[in-house]
Amino acid sequence: PRDAVHPNGNVEHRDVHNMYGYYVHRATFEGLEKRTPGDRPFVLTRSFFISSHRYAAIWTGDNYAKWEHLGTSIAMVGALTLGGQSLVGADVGGFFKHPSTEMAVRW
Repeated sequence: PRDAVHPNGNVEHRDVHNMYGYYVHRATFEGLEKRTPGDRPFVLTRSFFISSHRYAAIWTGDNYAKWEHLGTSIAMVGALTLGGQSLVGADVGGFFKHPSTEMAVRW
């Protein structure tokens, strides 16, 4: 809501909400990098912001084994990649319910 304002600057929460997720997976990536130098850490996130792809793969969240969710997941992944997020994915076949054989093949 517009009345959720952060102190010290009158910043609306909706303007900075996803920055929290960005800094969490960035800190996770950097911590894993320090723990095992030379290895590239794999971090998976659902909360992201601009340039999040530098530190984490993006997952679109739980979906149902429904044709509407198949269409939505394709649109989401396409829009995110066009927006510069390079490693994006959805649950293939859905997370909830059981897909038919045809749906699983098409997904």
